[in-house]
Amino acid sequence: MTSSDGSPSAAPRVLLALYANTFVMATGFYLLVPLLAVHLSGRLGFGLALVGLLAGLRAAAQQGLQLPAGMLADRWGVRRTIVAGVLVRAAGFGALALATTPVAVGAAGLAIGLGGALFHPASYAAYARLGSARPDVFARREALSNAGFVVGPLLGGLLVTAGFDVVCVVAAALFLAAAPLTWWGLGRAVEQGGAAPGGAPSAENEPVRPAARGMRDARRSLVTLLLLNAGAWAIFTQLQLVVPLRLEAALGSSVGVGAVYAAAAVLVLATTVPVTRWLQARLRLPVVLALGVGTMGAGVALIGGGPGLASLVAGMAVFTLGQMVFQPAMSALVAAGAPARSVATRFGVNGLALAVGGVVGSSLVGVLLAGPLAGPGWAWAGFGVAGALLAAGYARARLG
Repeated sequence: MTSSDGSPSAAPRVLLALYANTFVMATGFYLLVPLLAVHLSGRLGFGLALVGLLAGLRAAAQQGLQLPAGMLADRWGVRRTIVAGVLVRAAGFGALALATTPVAVGAAGLAIGLGGALFHPASYAAYARLGSARPDVFARREALSNAGFVVGPLLGGLLVTAGFDVVCVVAAALFLAAAPLTWWGLGRAVEQGGAAPGGAPSAENEPVRPAARGMRDARRSLVTLLLLNAGAWAIFTQLQLVVPLRLEAALGSSVGVGAVYAAAAVLVLATTVPVTRWLQARLRLPVVLALGVGTMGAGVALIGGGPGLASLVAGMAVFTLGQMVFQPAMSALVAAGAPARSVATRFGVNGLALAVGGVVGSSLVGVLLAGPLAGPGWAWAGFGVAGALLAAGYARARLG
């Protein structure tokens, strides 16, 4: 990978700028978003149903628009799209400081979601191009995102004493700072090069195949991967639904839940890179994905199936281990072999698949929580079974 001045040795320097960008954006996001529901329901007096609807609008905008945003990044340029995304999100956070009506909050939320949709696939494409789709590069990205998950809420808790508008302004300022960091820090090194992220020839230089069989196999492989990723994400989203509910019921305090999540984030920060490197040297990516999703499913089953605090702690540790194994490998396999001109589009398609999996998983479990998942018991073993089935799918499928 060449830098803006054509020197391949500059790639590590550009990667450092991209890592810094990820940390700044994660800190700005987690600084504000955990406080938003409290602000809307407590200070503005919105009902919980309305708060949930507004949160859903933001998430739908971010997840649902990733495919066109990825296509835009491949045509317009990764660097421009990231800059546009962070500026739009900064505007959304700034608008929240002044928003007092549902319409104004909804408009700000749509801007926040649109900004995320713009920079998310473009940012992952930049990592793929700079790091040749290596899992350890994505592992550092996930570790830094988790660092922002720890630092952001701590900083937001300090700032909110001065007012929620101050939190909004600081969050917006962090995203504004990410714009010049992206533009001058990344340069032209993240734009289309002569090779695919996974080391394959780019589409421009790839020889025309004599038959369509290879293309059909490649499309079938990608569709299989996306379907499996959607299923895995249905399990992963329990980190935002089932897991906090079970933890709060056991601990009796939202503060305790936050402490557990912070501890999990620190664990991910400290161990993701060495674990990913160890696995990368020994196992194929589909096998790593199988190991990760199977472990996540077992973790949720432990969290819900046991009556005591010990099962919750053990389940959270197992789930976190599965998360740190799964996420970098998923990103690497999505990027592997992608032509340079379409890598952002591929991440956009994957983002849409994850959104579908998350909605289905959250909706289904939301219904089950009123029935067989209402308390600890055998029904939670279904998560372990689902994880095992998906693991078999990853291990047996022809991916990559």
